[in-house]
Amino acid sequence: MSALRRPLPNISTLSWYKLISWDRVPGFCRWLSVGEAATALRPFYFTVHPDLFGQHPKERSINEDSLKKLHQYIFALRKQEKVPPTNLTFFAKKDADNLNPSHVKIHLASPNIRDTVTTVLSSCQLPLDYINTIPDVSPSTRHRVHHGPDFGDIFARRKGGEEYYRKVQKLNLLSWIKTNSQISRANTEESLEFEKDVEYITGRLKEMVGLRAVRWHTNWGPRRYTACLTSLEKVAENHLAFVKKYLSGRDVAISDRNGVSLSGEVCLNHTDVPQVWLRRMTAVPAYDAVLERLPFMEKELSQLLCHIKIRRRERHHIVMAEEYELLLNKILNSMRRSQDLVRRGFKDHDLSLLEMVVEGPSAPLTLTNLGQYLIPVSMPGSMIVEFIKNTRHQAEELLRDAVSLRMIEGEVIQQTRDRLNLRSLEKDLNISPAQMTQCCERLIDHADELGTYVEGIRIRATQYYSVTDDGLVCIPWNWEDDN
Repeated sequence: MSALRRPLPNISTLSWYKLISWDRVPGFCRWLSVGEAATALRPFYFTVHPDLFGQHPKERSINEDSLKKLHQYIFALRKQEKVPPTNLTFFAKKDADNLNPSHVKIHLASPNIRDTVTTVLSSCQLPLDYINTIPDVSPSTRHRVHHGPDFGDIFARRKGGEEYYRKVQKLNLLSWIKTNSQISRANTEESLEFEKDVEYITGRLKEMVGLRAVRWHTNWGPRRYTACLTSLEKVAENHLAFVKKYLSGRDVAISDRNGVSLSGEVCLNHTDVPQVWLRRMTAVPAYDAVLERLPFMEKELSQLLCHIKIRRRERHHIVMAEEYELLLNKILNSMRRSQDLVRRGFKDHDLSLLEMVVEGPSAPLTLTNLGQYLIPVSMPGSMIVEFIKNTRHQAEELLRDAVSLRMIEGEVIQQTRDRLNLRSLEKDLNISPAQMTQCCERLIDHADELGTYVEGIRIRATQYYSVTDDGLVCIPWNWEDDN
């Protein structure tokens, strides 16, 4: 019943969320954005990141635990809590060939983020040049969300030599929430009745047919989902032996596609009539062999590119298995013909730290700011090898950044849910961890203004304002305030 998610774009990982901390001097407020803190701490992460200690499990475990404690310390300061002094231990590598990492002990006792970052860097003898350039002023004056020139949406036409202008009013979060929170609550209340029906019918289908799960992968609301499930229930009742033969033990998804998805879900198009569903079911067993071949094809592709990791998009439910097999076949043939280039380009280097996603022919060849290569199958093998060769060090850095970004994102999402008493808080796939954390921190800073308007509702960070049929409130991650 949720809105359809969208693919990830190439987006910046360094625009993090803001952290607020208080100086030792009472009444004096020092400001430091997490974007700046992240930039300052980046060399530190590159020397202590657990992935650097794959052959040293003890050191890896110690660094993982210490990084977690460091993040907890920062979050406690963000909430203006009194934090007891903390001692951290890290093993640091200056470079990948350093077989004897140095042992670093860090004592944290500062009540503000800026001094904490300085202490961490100084303990590892890392430069402070960047952080010393950051002024002690509010991030709101340095990093205000900007949406381009304030022209608004202006439509002009001429009539009798005169111009008439109509300016569309900008949407601000607080004003919009005040207007739409009641709509959200009304939609949620109505959808709860449908959810009871969905739960009941889903339970009946599992019992009758032996389905493992039933899911909904479209933009349509709960009323449509209930109608589709009712139709599927009637089909199962009228053709029970037939439906059990093809669907027993499987996952079913009511979606915009027909076939079997990359994750093995049997997809039934919600626009088709039940008779079409019955015909589609007969083809389901043929996809089992396809699903079994895919991991072997991915493994071969990985070996052809020096053991690079092959990842699948999170939106796997809208990619059909046979489509993905064709994509893999095409890029496999290309890379088989390019093995001489691979050997010359990478020699004996192991690319197992890198990740790539196989994309359709119309996708761009790019490295996302989460460190993943998006490789279109239409690209010649020579261009793929050259692109990875020229950017692999950057990709490794971005992947290490992404681990810390996701960890921080999870913490701040939970903090925001608790502070605003939200029923749930999520994001579209095209919203990066950096953007989500920035959105959450700004929600926390405006918690008193939002107050009861958002209590108990569900929020999703997207690129637009909307209230769905089931009451989900969509807000842009870079929403405007009313100031």
